[in-house]
Amino acid sequence: MDRSPGVGQFCAAMTIRTMSSDEASTVGTLIHESTNAWYKAKLGHEIFTGKPEDCKIFIDTYQLLDPGCCLVAEDEGKIVGACFYHPRETHVGVGIMAVRPEATGKGVGKALLDEVIKRAEDLPLRLVSSAMNLDSYSLYTRAGFGPVAVYQDMRIPPDVELPPPPAGPGSVRMANVSHLFGMADLEEEISGIRRAKDLAHFVRNPGGYWTTFVHIAPSGKIDGWLSSVDHAGCRMIGPGVMRDENAALALLHMQLSQARGGSPVFLIGTHESYLIAELYKWGARNVEIHFAQVRGSFSPPGGIIMPTFLPESG
Repeated sequence: MDRSPGVGQFCAAMTIRTMSSDEASTVGTLIHESTNAWYKAKLGHEIFTGKPEDCKIFIDTYQLLDPGCCLVAEDEGKIVGACFYHPRETHVGVGIMAVRPEATGKGVGKALLDEVIKRAEDLPLRLVSSAMNLDSYSLYTRAGFGPVAVYQDMRIPPDVELPPPPAGPGSVRMANVSHLFGMADLEEEISGIRRAKDLAHFVRNPGGYWTTFVHIAPSGKIDGWLSSVDHAGCRMIGPGVMRDENAALALLHMQLSQARGGSPVFLIGTHESYLIAELYKWGARNVEIHFAQVRGSFSPPGGIIMPTFLPESG
């Protein structure tokens, strides 16, 4: 049953407002509980295996990048839903949305999304959402979003030994602030989006959770970059952009070679057949499917894009 876009009894009394700073822990717990409830009910397992407070990394990251860009839905004094949004130079990113299980089907998600769309004004909106959650897919497509890319979530089990680094022209280096303009220019060229604050956040690494590498072509120019986050609440490789498979494989191998607290997930476009075939040889396995969705203008990418869930980009 499609329940997300429905409007029920909550809507008459529900208030949509900005989250206050003292509500961060409440919203982190909401993300943990609501996401795990859906995965447990639909797929038989939980996605967040740590403590509820681990999910505070989502709030902390968005609040550092854009303070005041978390909306909450309140009903009778209780927070029943939350949604993050992230204004960028070229678009607005829609981050994680969470609704209490007992409030699903009562218009909470729709009310939050409507407010984000209103605040975006004329900028395109972009997000990454699970292809397995038809409720959320219906919510977004009814609001005017459309899928523009399909990604398979992949993971290499921790007991699998990586092959030697791929041979190819160019070199991989740890990113530093001198690379930021080149990284931002490359992403805008390849994907049509620009988000300088995000890249500075990844490279400057507040909290010590982020690792970012650049791939330098023989010409000396940046032809790829790839970030990752290693935290109990989110272990992912991405976001990143690359001109070709050579840069993508070199960057992925470097990220996968880093010592981590767990096995990270990374997203690869289903159309990247050569890249996927190589990753299967490395021992990668599929764990889920996600859509990149856009509301507004969109240009097909001119290279390889690896999106992530924190902060989401599409």
